[in-house]
Amino acid sequence: MTGFLTSRTPFERAIIDIVVIAALWSLSSVGYFAIKDQLGLANGYRDAPLTYSAYYLGFTMLAVLLFRHRLRDWSPPAHNALPIFAVLAMIAAFTLIILPALPEIDLSLAPSDPPEFMFANALYYVAKSFEILFQQALILTLVLLFHSFGWKIFQVSALIAALFGLFHLSLIFNGATGFYVARFTIAAICFGAVAPSLLLATRNGATLSYGLHWGFYVADNIFTHFMLSSPS
Repeated sequence: MTGFLTSRTPFERAIIDIVVIAALWSLSSVGYFAIKDQLGLANGYRDAPLTYSAYYLGFTMLAVLLFRHRLRDWSPPAHNALPIFAVLAMIAAFTLIILPALPEIDLSLAPSDPPEFMFANALYYVAKSFEILFQQALILTLVLLFHSFGWKIFQVSALIAALFGLFHLSLIFNGATGFYVARFTIAAICFGAVAPSLLLATRNGATLSYGLHWGFYVADNIFTHFMLSSPS
């Protein structure tokens, strides 16, 4: 792909990259449901965590390979181990301690076709972690792409926020409720607004970006369990 791009103008290369990013993201979503149907799974991540972990790890490696011409120009602010351990500790604490202690969801209060994360366990979040890693690779590529045009960080942030929000609006086609789509879309817009400054100008920014992305699912899961639990 790098050889193919060398003969293109910067604008043409950007358009090609955006199309490939959209195709990869969409293909990963379609493939998720295809695997789920093929294996007859009720809940993909929970029932086949290793399969989906390998699936999204493969997509991450493919993204890095396809966009290495963008990623090799990334010069992130310094990183150290402490934030990485902090994010890993957050994940471990949530999946192993907090999640099992949350009140049970009352299915009579849930939507008629509840999203799978309502039934998530620790194994569910193993696969989810790799999906987030894949999405982070695509977001970083987009940030670097727009930044290569010499745009200021706030301009890149506005565009990433709009694109990330628009992508999450597509959840409505999966039969999700309006409230579900709204809160995920709003969260995606907020995350898209801060991700460029984290990735380009913040010490340990890549780790913080991943942790913030993951942290939304922590907050949303806790919110959902309390909102849909039966009164004591």
